Amino acid sequence: MTGEEREFLFDQAVALSELLYRQSDLLLEMLEDIEGRDSIADRIDAIEDEGDFIFHEFSLRFSTITIEPSERRMAIFQMVRHIEEGIDMLDELSKCVVRHNVTEVTSGFRSSINCIAGAVKKQMHLINVLRTFDYKHKEEFIRAVNEFDAFKVEYFKMYNILVYQLFSEEHDSIDVMRWKSVYDAVKQVFEAFEVSADDCYKYIVFQNKSLVE
Repeated sequence: MTGEEREFLFDQAVALSELLYRQSDLLLEMLEDIEGRDSIADRIDAIEDEGDFIFHEFSLRFSTITIEPSERRMAIFQMVRHIEEGIDMLDELSKCVVRHNVTEVTSGFRSSINCIAGAVKKQMHLINVLRTFDYKHKEEFIRAVNEFDAFKVEYFKMYNILVYQLFSEEHDSIDVMRWKSVYDAVKQVFEAFEVSADDCYKYIVFQNKSLVE
């Protein structure tokens, strides 16, 4: 893999991360304008289309790039693929809000979206750390992975509390179904983020296996 090809791969990863950021920004906007959820969800969906285009362009170019060993090649492909999957998950979350006719912003919903926004910023930082990775500064990479992954841990704890409250307090059955679906959609976002963090770690392992020795 040439230096130019490596730059191309990271350009695509950064471009997809920027789309994630734009989507999370729109989800934050939805918190302040829940009545405009339909139009905001449409804008998020349009960003998902942009992500599809970028990933298809990446895939075509990637097929012409020689990378050895095959495990390293797969690690790079999966790293970019799962960033794009995060874009799909944010799109699905916005559609879930519309589909289940969410008309109020609960404290749990607000905290969930803020958690996503924080994680997206950390993912962008992680990709930039990867781009300039130097084994001598591996601690910076490990810290960036842990900071990104911390949002997943925080949300999973929050998820358990939110779902427990749904089923232990007095709630309308429709509200229970509505919010369980929304919180599950957020959980799927963080599951995608978790895979993305693992991909970044695998990329470094195949770059320099002594990182984990």
